[in-house]
Amino acid sequence: MLHFGPKKIKQGKPFKKMSENGMIQKVDLYQIWEQEEFRQILPFKEYIFDMLIHLDIVSEQRRYDTKTGSRLPIENFFVPCMLTQRNDTDFLTQECTPERTLSLAFVFKGTIIPPALPNRLICACLSMWTLKQYRGRKLMFSGFVGLSVDKEHDIVVCVEGNKILLYLVHKRSKGLIVPEIATSVRECLHLTLERISEFYQSTVHEKVISQLPFHTEYSCSRFICYFPEERLALKTDECVCNHGDDITLNWKVWNQKQKQKQCDPDCTGLSEDALSQIPSNTELLRLSVNCDKLMIHDLAIHLEMEETEWNDMVENYPRNTQMVKFLTLIDLRENNGIRFGDLAKGLREMKITTHTLCMMRRRKQVISSIQDDILDSIPTDEILDNISTQIGKMVFQLGIELGLSIADLENIDKCNCDLTAQSKDVLFRWRGDRLVKPTIRVLEQALVNSRKGARCLEEVVKNVDLQTLRAVETATGKWMKLYVSGSHLKKIVYSSIQL
Repeated sequence: MLHFGPKKIKQGKPFKKMSENGMIQKVDLYQIWEQEEFRQILPFKEYIFDMLIHLDIVSEQRRYDTKTGSRLPIENFFVPCMLTQRNDTDFLTQECTPERTLSLAFVFKGTIIPPALPNRLICACLSMWTLKQYRGRKLMFSGFVGLSVDKEHDIVVCVEGNKILLYLVHKRSKGLIVPEIATSVRECLHLTLERISEFYQSTVHEKVISQLPFHTEYSCSRFICYFPEERLALKTDECVCNHGDDITLNWKVWNQKQKQKQCDPDCTGLSEDALSQIPSNTELLRLSVNCDKLMIHDLAIHLEMEETEWNDMVENYPRNTQMVKFLTLIDLRENNGIRFGDLAKGLREMKITTHTLCMMRRRKQVISSIQDDILDSIPTDEILDNISTQIGKMVFQLGIELGLSIADLENIDKCNCDLTAQSKDVLFRWRGDRLVKPTIRVLEQALVNSRKGARCLEEVVKNVDLQTLRAVETATGKWMKLYVSGSHLKKIVYSSIQL
């Protein structure tokens, strides 16, 4: 059995660091293994280290060159099982509020969960999403991890007794959580726990049984009452908790039908809290995409835009109807201060269903033909150069989907008259942002959301050698490719997954 503990002061420093923040460098671990008890494994240290990664005991902290997108040498590794410090931040109380958060629990049999299981889950999560920083501190503690899914959604995974709790937090309101993101996160963690459970059953020579050692429960808004999935899925009785919450509504967000384009018959529309929020650029873009030009015109007039303002917008973009629609909504937000509630009021006055706003929370399904290892890589200069020639007039919409500000996009438009140059500037600025890992998968989703489609990207990367996307490839990559379950997981979650 491998042991990280030191017997000498020389080995004590990396051990102390690892206990405090869960980080270690490979050379430090090798130094610890120089103890007499482990001399026999030193000739096989690279192989042993690869196995630790393969078993999700150690996770890579990957870094990429912000200019070229190539992978840099891995210096630090996460070791969740060595963390002893408990979460002492106020992230749960200050950020995971009932107004902004949905929660569910994976409930295990017995009173406690073996520590190895959540540690492996946390290690897997670190390879899927970006470790979040809160007030200057990394949110990784014993039995607790906080991660960024995208610029609007964060997740927290933590252990309490016999439960692994999952919190999905929206930057503004839980009523604006994208159901497809909630569903993909839930499915990914469920399948990861399933694979880990099967692995541990096999290691103790137990027959792998069909019944899982855990089940899923969904919480009310106060995170107190939990209802089992079996009861919610039956839809035979009303699942209202003691606080009056209909937990079925939360369950539907976590279990979105992938190809569903219309709201369920019992959909109540955006919540009161969501209606009080100011729509983001991305949400207004998606609304404009789902409405025709006449509808946006009438909505703008109902929301007190002058006809002359509309005419000016049309004159400024005579050949780009989509830009007219989108910038009209932006103008209403910036100059009239509209919120979701104002949009809903305008639609009602026009006798149009307010469920039109529900589409602002949805994103299009991507059916990709690009292999997963490519999708989970950061695009190189060559890929961005080649794709920039294919974007054309959709550059503004693509930039919004990729998270660039309108001010940045307007500056790009002023500085470059050439559409290819504009596209290149947008793509390189996006890749330089490290809040969320800028992978080819993210780019593919943005292309589909902006109605450009992913075919152009598929053509660009179809002959790309995976090795060209990895400036530094360690021996661990060989083991990662052998981890069969990893490929299955990647097809579920939209963000990068490498187990």
